[in-house]
Amino acid sequence: MTEPVPETRKSRARVVAAGMIGNVIEWYDFALYGFMAVIISELFFPHGDKTVSLLATYGVFAAGFMMRPLGALFFGHLGDTIGRKPVLIISVVMMVLPTILLGLMPTYQDWGITASICLVLIRLLQGFSVGGEFSSSATFMVETAPMDRRGLAGSWANCGAVAGTVLGAGTPATVIWILGESAVDDWGWRIPFLLGGLVGVIGLLLRRGLPEEEAPPEKREPGDHPIVRVFREERDVLLRVIIFTSAYGVLYYLPMVYLPTWQSLYSDIKLHEALFIATLAMALQMVLVPLVGHFTDWGMRRTHFLALIFGLVGVVALPLFILTETGIVWLVIMVYVAFAALIAGPLGAVPTTLVEAFDRGHRLTGYSVSFNIGMAFAGGTAPMVATALIAVSGTHYAPAGYLALAGLVGASVLLLMRDHSREELR
Repeated sequence: MTEPVPETRKSRARVVAAGMIGNVIEWYDFALYGFMAVIISELFFPHGDKTVSLLATYGVFAAGFMMRPLGALFFGHLGDTIGRKPVLIISVVMMVLPTILLGLMPTYQDWGITASICLVLIRLLQGFSVGGEFSSSATFMVETAPMDRRGLAGSWANCGAVAGTVLGAGTPATVIWILGESAVDDWGWRIPFLLGGLVGVIGLLLRRGLPEEEAPPEKREPGDHPIVRVFREERDVLLRVIIFTSAYGVLYYLPMVYLPTWQSLYSDIKLHEALFIATLAMALQMVLVPLVGHFTDWGMRRTHFLALIFGLVGVVALPLFILTETGIVWLVIMVYVAFAALIAGPLGAVPTTLVEAFDRGHRLTGYSVSFNIGMAFAGGTAPMVATALIAVSGTHYAPAGYLALAGLVGASVLLLMRDHSREELR
């Protein structure tokens, strides 16, 4: 692996900013959709049973994730064959367009079932583009960083994700607070989606100015596809990462996206109040995530640290959900802070861990495909599965059990993964 060339603080800051901005857009939109699920269910699906409408809305949320593995394969192949920079530019353009379209689209009242279909198509297009975004930006930042700062470099990708999630929670909460619920239900719900388009323009400008890669894509023989190499040379690594990222997806999306909706249904806390509390808790993550990345560069090895955090989540999931249901504001705040602090662990350490898991020649393909399969089939379906588990089991604590299971599975798989945090990139 070629060592990164010396760079000025200004050029490194540009790389970090350009890498983060796409993740801001990605997580802003997905968090926005998750946080506004109750409103969207009433706007784009037939009125009737609220549970059925909510399940349909979360189903569309999951459908967007289902396209991520296809996007991961497409963008991963491009990144490993023509380079990381073109992928970063293409993916940010393809993410912004669906966000703007959703903000302009007629509702079910105007278009009927056509509006529901268009919503699905928009989410599919966005899911496809997101499939290459996060892994491409994380890989680019880690590959261009010195070995003893790779953890910190990778953590910036999730700083962008956290910032996007904070904006995705804070923007609708602020809009509801300023305009009122009736105006938001009528037309104000469009504002948060259209604002995402402005962020996308900034992201495109930043990425067009990125430096070229120090290590160009390797020359390949005809038929030598990155995905073939992954399955031939690192099949075991691929399988473990898929299982791990499945648990990681549940670990993130249940507390950070689904919990405010759950709380608005099963406690006296209203949705906009839960969103404000979640926003404050996630703002804490923006401080903790880079600290975690830096810590794994010199302290505990990344896989060992992650196994500890996942195990802790498995133990405390149910007690924290029970405390959240009380509706006592200070207790609810403490629960959200606890979840945010725990999840800051994987947010800070996972990107670099997954970059280090694969060889350079097929790294982006291996990372993108494994990460997005796990996120699609477990992370993207987490809110829908949690809602369905409540209906099937008859207990609203079912999501806590699902979260605990994900924590224990993730911890177990991590103990089987080789740690490369003190080695040169292959």
